[in-house]
Amino acid sequence: MNAEKSPAGSKAWRWTRRIFVTLFILALVVIFFVAPYGLSYLVTHYAGTQPMERQLTATPATFQADYRDVHFIAKDGTPISGWYLPKENAAAIIIYAHGLFRSRQEMLERAAKLWQHGYAGLLIDLRRHGNSGGELCGLGYLERLDVEAGVKFVRDSLQVSAPIVGFGLSMGSAATVLAAAEAPEIDALIIDSCFLSFEKTVVHHLKLNFGLPRFPLGDELIFFTRMKVGFKNEDFDMQRALQKIGDRPILFIAGEKDMRMLKDTRALATSAQSSRKSLVVIPGATHGAGYRTNPAMYEQAVLDFLSGLQQSTSSNFNLK
Repeated sequence: MNAEKSPAGSKAWRWTRRIFVTLFILALVVIFFVAPYGLSYLVTHYAGTQPMERQLTATPATFQADYRDVHFIAKDGTPISGWYLPKENAAAIIIYAHGLFRSRQEMLERAAKLWQHGYAGLLIDLRRHGNSGGELCGLGYLERLDVEAGVKFVRDSLQVSAPIVGFGLSMGSAATVLAAAEAPEIDALIIDSCFLSFEKTVVHHLKLNFGLPRFPLGDELIFFTRMKVGFKNEDFDMQRALQKIGDRPILFIAGEKDMRMLKDTRALATSAQSSRKSLVVIPGATHGAGYRTNPAMYEQAVLDFLSGLQQSTSSNFNLK
């Protein structure tokens, strides 16, 4: 016959069980709420230009390009700052949109070189970056409004009648694609290192960086960010946006060693309905580093694309 447990032992066991249950519940709360909510809050409320980028002092004048500071307002009231690079008889005006944690500085050198080849430019600081305002970073979704505001500014305030080309990098590429889906005034696009959709890029980065499955952290992160920024998954999907863009010319650029978005950019290039599309993969380049890795190849690919736009509106750009 087993000896009965002492009252003291029974009480200790109950307290131990309560502690374990409490810790388990706290762990679930952290996994399902605190961690994804905190990460979503940090990205949407605190993402902005990194300190090293803010130390950069170059302007278009550094590259012998004419420019002036410009300011305009996105349709949700967010103040946007930028540089306008005027060019008499410009073949096109290019609107440049940078990546996450960067600023207009990221696109400056390539914009100055294209200015030298006859293309006017508008470099903008996306919201919460550079000198622009904004309460939330939308990771490309809200930033589409900044690109659209740039289009309106080019047409209404600058009175530029040349064709408009949207040129985006990473987050800026997503913003440019989404903007073009809503703004037919964007005549062509240059899309560097773009992701397929917010939903898919969250899942991919969780697996790539941490080896984690989508459930539960990914689903919660997606949910909280959707609630904060205000979009549905289908709204933040570049393949759906490309369907609305239709047959407008598109140049896709990716880095050969981009573990984050090479496959995504290839998939976008394949699914794009445009008969005037091309894909250029820069050898040895990591995410967003195509220009830095091989500026000559990068610049020539862009110039060939832009030249093709001028030669014929019916030119076909073969998918490589």
